Amino acid sequence: MIKVYDIYKTYGGNSPALVDISMDVKPGEFVFLTGPSGAGKSTLLKILYLWEKFDRGQIIVHGINVLKIKEENLYALRRKIGVVFQDYKLLSHKTVFENVAFAQEILETAPGSIRFKTWEALKKVGLTHKKDSYPLELSGGEQQRVAVARAIVNSPAILLADEPTGNLDPIIAIEILRMFEKANQQGMTVIFATHSREMLDAGNHRVVGLNRGRVVTS
Repeated sequence: MIKVYDIYKTYGGNSPALVDISMDVKPGEFVFLTGPSGAGKSTLLKILYLWEKFDRGQIIVHGINVLKIKEENLYALRRKIGVVFQDYKLLSHKTVFENVAFAQEILETAPGSIRFKTWEALKKVGLTHKKDSYPLELSGGEQQRVAVARAIVNSPAILLADEPTGNLDPIIAIEILRMFEKANQQGMTVIFATHSREMLDAGNHRVVGLNRGRVVTS
């Protein structure tokens, strides 16, 4: 599903953000990506989502060599990838329902399908009763549930999570982790970045550890 070969990434004249990163994530696998702040977790996820370019190496995502992909095919590949961030990135002027629906509207999905899929996604995260609420009316855990619903609504093949529980208390954090595990059980390949020992202990999954931009455990 995801194959990374000898990826190297720097920002300007600074120390390398990633150094010879290699990893292989199989279809349907759940992988924890861990390491201290500054280890390179976010940079690697941005590269996998095709937001960041890399200096050298090679990446195969969903069978496609990202170095050879044509611009017109870039967005089609991104549609196969869902992303959840630590800070939610919800649209404050849109309701819960509208935030999740928006992920489909930009793909020009038919209105009837948008309504059905949005409702189903909110059911999966237990937020149908909050469909008309706005993000600032929700708790942090509820906002992250909306973010998860938005990420899974288009049934992506790959689900990337960048410290999605970093701002949440331990009990809510475990609930969010279980949602990612359920998505994984439904066939999505998951890479879940976290520096939390509690998260790693709560999930029995393979761990890829980074430190100073290098893989230290895999």
